[in-house]
Amino acid sequence: MAFVCCLLIMGFDKSEEREITFLVRSMITTLNEKNPEGYIQTLSDHFIKVTYGDKEFIRRNIQDFGHIDLLEFEVILLKTYTSTVYYKLIHTSKNGVKTNFYGEMILVKSKEGWQIYYVSEEVE
Repeated sequence: MAFVCCLLIMGFDKSEEREITFLVRSMITTLNEKNPEGYIQTLSDHFIKVTYGDKEFIRRNIQDFGHIDLLEFEVILLKTYTSTVYYKLIHTSKNGVKTNFYGEMILVKSKEGWQIYYVSEEVE
């Protein structure tokens, strides 16, 4: 019980929070640079299957994914093997249409490190 209270008083583990922030920024950078292998490394197999079907879809279509600018980002929950973050971004499609999105991302930690497991998307 004292250990739990101590963690609540001290806040998040800053090194874990930095790793999560780095992962999300890497995901956006690799997507914007149209680097399918780098993008795939930031995503869990579950996310890839549910969102894209398979890795080959990402490899074939990453040129059409548009551009993302991250506006806001905050780690709101950090546990040993899961984390929840709030995000807000602007997506610019290939033909220049801008859309504001916000929501939460759930990340999971495996032996490979943090990966994106789920993303909720709300349009502003």
